[in-house]
Amino acid sequence: MNAALQTGLAWVVYVCLGYLLLVAALYAILVVVSGLDNALRVRQTRSEDFRTLALSRFTVPVSVVVAAYNEAALIRESVRTLLDLDYPEHEVIVVNDGSTDDTLELLRGEFDLVPQHIYVRRVLATEPVRQIYRSRLDPRLVVVDKENGGKADALNCSINFARYPYVCGVDGDTLLFPDALLRAMRPVLRDPTGIIGVTSHLTISSAPEVAAARREVRGDYKPLLAFQQIDYLRAFMTNRLAWSRLNFMLCAVGAFQIWRRDVLEELGGFARHFSCEDIELTFRAHERYLREGREYKILSLPHTVGVTEGPNRLRSLIAQRERWQRVILETFWAYRGMLGRPRYRSVGLAGMPFYLLSEVVAPVFEVLSILALVAAAATGTLDVSSALLVGGVLAFGTGLLTAAAVLISDLAERTLPKRRLAALVLLAPLELVLYRPALVWARLLGTVRFFRGDQQWHKFERNSRPRP
Repeated sequence: MNAALQTGLAWVVYVCLGYLLLVAALYAILVVVSGLDNALRVRQTRSEDFRTLALSRFTVPVSVVVAAYNEAALIRESVRTLLDLDYPEHEVIVVNDGSTDDTLELLRGEFDLVPQHIYVRRVLATEPVRQIYRSRLDPRLVVVDKENGGKADALNCSINFARYPYVCGVDGDTLLFPDALLRAMRPVLRDPTGIIGVTSHLTISSAPEVAAARREVRGDYKPLLAFQQIDYLRAFMTNRLAWSRLNFMLCAVGAFQIWRRDVLEELGGFARHFSCEDIELTFRAHERYLREGREYKILSLPHTVGVTEGPNRLRSLIAQRERWQRVILETFWAYRGMLGRPRYRSVGLAGMPFYLLSEVVAPVFEVLSILALVAAAATGTLDVSSALLVGGVLAFGTGLLTAAAVLISDLAERTLPKRRLAALVLLAPLELVLYRPALVWARLLGTVRFFRGDQQWHKFERNSRPRP
């Protein structure tokens, strides 16, 4: 092989390894910060009198809203958990966004819905409303049937109907635990003017209604679901806790997000022209408040607040993660003006650079790293044993990050059995060869489709499941 080509290939390998080491170092810093934040949150939680909060008529009321499109598989169970929340005063608003399945009919039959005229403020423009229903079994439940406009449009419609000062957005395939709202709102009650948004940890299952009924946070033992649980633990326990503590929490997840209603209205609600709404809204809140020099906080908490559905088919997982990558790129590009600017404090100087390295350019470097290592080993630029050593080190590093996430989660709640903890830690090194390639492919697809301007939802097909 030409010496110049070998030298060039060696430099590509060194650059890729340098990138991977830099990202690993950043994750290590986040692990330390997350561990400290978790310890402080655990101490605060242990001193809280949640029973008094649950019974107090002075606890701030919350509007819990659900944007539902073709959610017949889980919508009844999801709404039931929302009505059963252990919270002094809350309402539940479900917006049926022009579903083509039995979502609306199931809700009408389950909760004895009857048409009713309700005053609407119409602060945010949405697609037309067809009919408004209220439950005769539980008047706290309002169901709005409207023309299809997408999830963001449905959430904006729910904000128009919301009566209370805080809005909690929940996905139609997410089932909350009874104390979810109480735990998430506790920091808000301490600082209602400073905290404008809150999110928290969710576990996943192929059958959330079964897991929620048993209050299981251990997740599935199926390999694909187990790998996703590891992924979620790392994202929440070693990333978002640190982002929150360092004041650059970049994503209040759509499956469980709490916002002050006046903030949502001031920002103009959720944006319809993005592939997904949650990351963009979080970025927009940061940009507005920092540009105007206003003090605020967006928090991520370590509490497991419920169970959401995770895809149990590889094709569905790739469709989901491809969309996630697209919206990351869309959002980063839309708010690229914050990158590196002191005016945007830790968001611009730390959060945006971290997102650039760990999310935006990651697919390119991941693919390039794989190709460069294979080519270097094949051409003799790097001997096979060294290439395998690099792979082993990466697998070991992944295992360490997972072990840290599992430990932080266990210290926060101690709900996972020891055998499950051990299984997740032992499974983590295998992620590099059994799970990560699918994510790399999904992120690469998302990147390509971003540059093509594709903004389709590509909703994954619901899992087949046993009924509880």
